[in-house]
Amino acid sequence: MSPAAVPAPPGPKRLVAIGTPFGFDPAAFVPTATGTDYALPPHLEIIKEFRKDFTVVSGLSHPNTGGGGHKAEAVMLTGAPYPDYSYNLKNTISLDQQFAGHFRGQTRYDSLVLTTYHGSLSVTGNGVAIPALDRPSQIFARLFLAGTPQQAAEELRQIGEGRSTLDFVSEQAKRLGKRVGPADRARLDEYYESVRDVEKQLQMSGEWVNRPKPKALGAPPQDVTTPGQQAKKLQLMFDMIHLALVTDSTRAVTIKTFGDHHDLSHHGKEPKKLAECRQVEVDLMKSLAVLLGKLKGSTEGAGGTLLDATMVLVTSNLRDGNTHWTHDLPVLLAGGGFKHGRHLAFNKPYVEGLAAEADPKAKPAEKKPPMMGVNQAPLCNLYTSMLQRAGVPVEKFGSATGTLTGLEPA
Repeated sequence: MSPAAVPAPPGPKRLVAIGTPFGFDPAAFVPTATGTDYALPPHLEIIKEFRKDFTVVSGLSHPNTGGGGHKAEAVMLTGAPYPDYSYNLKNTISLDQQFAGHFRGQTRYDSLVLTTYHGSLSVTGNGVAIPALDRPSQIFARLFLAGTPQQAAEELRQIGEGRSTLDFVSEQAKRLGKRVGPADRARLDEYYESVRDVEKQLQMSGEWVNRPKPKALGAPPQDVTTPGQQAKKLQLMFDMIHLALVTDSTRAVTIKTFGDHHDLSHHGKEPKKLAECRQVEVDLMKSLAVLLGKLKGSTEGAGGTLLDATMVLVTSNLRDGNTHWTHDLPVLLAGGGFKHGRHLAFNKPYVEGLAAEADPKAKPAEKKPPMMGVNQAPLCNLYTSMLQRAGVPVEKFGSATGTLTGLEPA
């Protein structure tokens, strides 16, 4: 008799977070009906072949982030309170870094932090923004090109120096701990824990230095330096993301993108500027379609795909650049092992208002979408659901009040 087949263990989970700082034109992005039987708006029509692989969510926001403004970029993936947009922001860890910390040491790079123009979406546990890579050739080199023996030795030396510094400050902290009260001693205990965490990171980094990198998949990309070619640059960056995931070089990626159309985003609904702004958004959605296609075309585990194992999030800090509103944020989640094909709406009046705007029979008084409904949910509820789906042991993340209602695992 043949032995019973043993199911293959599930593959590792991945996360790709794509943030655009000026949102999307709601009329082109947000469906005007909820549930599964909704008409695809123009932007989602571009990715229609993946309709059953993504969920669009409306009516989410980060509570306590002011009335609207570009500075909300800083908390796009953290949900930290930022009511007055002062320079005294005490930021918190971002979604990708919370995710990456759980899988630390399992891949060469805990995370990749990318951008197509400037700035970063990723934030450490201490609230510090992580510098981003902005050249495809730079990413390709990190993934596939081995350094010289001298470079490897220098990297190991730097890792060793970091550990020696930690040893020194740890001894200082231990001596200090004998002279302070209970409250300060508790803070020192937290410090010890942080030190131990950094030491683990250093140790893991050292173990990866001499491991061979994967064989290069294709030729190194040519960086795009010509102004006005952000769509081409974005596609190259998405190609690098696919290579990073398919080689399991990392499992967490963020990319901050499409920030060159600030003036267009303030279109005031002037037809020409609105059309040009929409075209920028169309370019992003076309690149997203290519990325989703590559992920779905890459096998993973027992008959699954890389898209099944990868949560691809598209969102923004603004509803759209024209209003600067930080509520009713555009959200699309693809892949990652969830039941998809739905529009989940947490501000029904907002969706009804969009439907009235699109209805040629509606009266002018009806064509006024409300600024904000009463049923909005924190965007961090979605982040909590994503982390829990990946096996990260969190009860809630950031400003979450729980998981996202209606988003179910496949």
